[in-house]
Amino acid sequence: MKLRWKHFLVLLAASLVPLLAVTWITHKASRQLGKTISERARNTLTDTVRQEMVRATRSYATLSHLGGFAAEQCIQRLAGRAELALALPPPPEKRLYYAADFDDPRSAPKDMAPSKNHPIQFRGGVVSYKHISREHPNFLLAPGTRKADVANDIARFARLISGLKNLGHEYGEGLIWAYASLENGVHISYPGHGGYPTGYDPRKRHWYEMAKKSNALTWHQMVDATTHQLTLTVSVPFRRPDGSLAGVAGMDIKIAHALVVSETTSRWSQKMFSFIVGQETNSGSKKGEVWVISSRKKTGPPDLKRGGEIFSQSPEIEELFHRIKNKKSGYLDMPYKGVDSLWAYAAMIANQYFVIVVPKSEIMTLPEEVGQMFVEYSHNQTAITGVAVLLALFLVGIVAFFTSRISTGHILTIIDAWKRLAKGDFSVRLQASMKDERAQLIHAFNEIVPKIEEHMRMSYALGLAQEVQQSLLPQSDPSLAGFDIAGTSIYCDETGGDYYDFIETSRDGQASLAVVVGDVSGHGVSSALLMATARALIMLRASMPGEAAGIISDVNRHLSLDTAKTGNFMTFFYSELTEHGKTVRWVRAGHDPALVYDPSVDAFDELKGHGVPLGFDDAIEYDSFQRRIEPGQVIVIGTDGIWETYNNTGEMFGKEALMEIIRKNHTASARQIVDYVTEALDQFRGDEESEDDITLVVIKVER
Repeated sequence: MKLRWKHFLVLLAASLVPLLAVTWITHKASRQLGKTISERARNTLTDTVRQEMVRATRSYATLSHLGGFAAEQCIQRLAGRAELALALPPPPEKRLYYAADFDDPRSAPKDMAPSKNHPIQFRGGVVSYKHISREHPNFLLAPGTRKADVANDIARFARLISGLKNLGHEYGEGLIWAYASLENGVHISYPGHGGYPTGYDPRKRHWYEMAKKSNALTWHQMVDATTHQLTLTVSVPFRRPDGSLAGVAGMDIKIAHALVVSETTSRWSQKMFSFIVGQETNSGSKKGEVWVISSRKKTGPPDLKRGGEIFSQSPEIEELFHRIKNKKSGYLDMPYKGVDSLWAYAAMIANQYFVIVVPKSEIMTLPEEVGQMFVEYSHNQTAITGVAVLLALFLVGIVAFFTSRISTGHILTIIDAWKRLAKGDFSVRLQASMKDERAQLIHAFNEIVPKIEEHMRMSYALGLAQEVQQSLLPQSDPSLAGFDIAGTSIYCDETGGDYYDFIETSRDGQASLAVVVGDVSGHGVSSALLMATARALIMLRASMPGEAAGIISDVNRHLSLDTAKTGNFMTFFYSELTEHGKTVRWVRAGHDPALVYDPSVDAFDELKGHGVPLGFDDAIEYDSFQRRIEPGQVIVIGTDGIWETYNNTGEMFGKEALMEIIRKNHTASARQIVDYVTEALDQFRGDEESEDDITLVVIKVER
């Protein structure tokens, strides 16, 4: 398929797809908008109700928790006072009142008065108030307990009177009764009162049995034996000085007579109701039974089951309790009596939860009406959008067809020009007749053609220069009796400024070899030319008689004439070896010292010496140095491109790494050592380009 048709189809598709997408999205969005608004309204209203419900439950639960914490502290102090009283000797006898005394006005304490905190509610709604004494507690002996047998404990319990009064004053109207009972049947209760049922034995009450069995503080829901009102009871065991169980102390606390219903005035608040739910262990079956106190419960005395606790057989309430158990507060969606409802709950005390329930139907009517309005609006907009899309497609198709033909015509002209350029026609040019980005493309093409032509000429020239320079370097390793010598140069550009050579000479009738290494400042063509000049000078001068120092001084004198006005220079290391020789002579012209490794002592030394680089001053006279060399030693002469190689993290290769390679491979041949170093540099550098030329010569003194 031709480009013009592809261009046409792309333009058509680019226009068609968005239009169809807009049509489909608009239609779907209208319907979705109604659904979204309806859902958001539903969610917003639901969240509002949930928040109101959770706030109400938390407020109620917080008050209940604070009261429960205070009750636990009070009962613990009462138990502590009881243990102390039992540990002390009986105090002097004083006037004590028993429960029977309170039932007879003639023997009752003088402060006996009705208490609104102790209502007695009878069936039919009749309420009276129990008479109590806030100055004197009452004592009670369980059936079968003889007063003479427990006289000392009764006297000791008289010590609790002041503590009971303080507890009543501290806890206030929330306290119904505070009491303590012993295993021998002695019982004390505050405020003082009578009215106990016949045969009343506190040791058989649920609060006593559970605290005794668990040997810890416990909470229960109870029905008071004297007022028949529902109470929340906390009890805790206490002990005698010998550690045996002495008895149980307890408190009866009011359960709020009116559960919190929503404080909002919204139209669904009339449907909201609340209750308290908890779990109690059945002393007979040992199973946990869920109970509930509902805000919708009819008035009248509480139902009595299993000692007065109220239990619920509703599966929904039991399911609710198991889902929220061990959680502090929150909300959930769950049917109530077959109706989808919102539930909010908050933990109170003693594994009890305050719960509020609202039917969902009370808050869903308005969101559904809003959603239906948007559905009708969506149908009306679909027809209008469809007609607009058809007209737009027709116009876009015509424009896309003609635009594609014009655009592809210019592209074909540019392609033809590139083909001519690829064949080597550098005279090709394009004429710009457009006033858009295509004119910039044509202008860029006309500018790049001469640059490509110049680049081709330069590449050809550099190729020739590279061939010439590579031919100036040694083509093979030299041969000198008693030595194993190898070297290499690796340039970072086509041409470089590093140089090494092996020059055969004769000294005192013996075959000798001059090993030279140089490093021109910078790299590239200019450095390559200076290197070539230096090579010619050193080759010529080394072939003439003279000492090493004189050779280098003469080369510097002539080289300085060329570099005096350019600022270029060259570091140089010149060394001489004689066949089977035991010494090495060298001249150091600003170059890094050669390394000498002696495996017999596993140590490195350097061929040092003073001398400035070649090309600085034509009047400088250089000095030569010499030292003894031993079989097995390795001499390494290199340029700074080796140890100044960097990897992609900015880390430098360093001389320590070079010396480590020499140490590990000193038994290998000179050529192998050269290869090991260059391979290590390649691995260290990774994908990074080399920034400097690398030259290395290795000389091994054979054994």
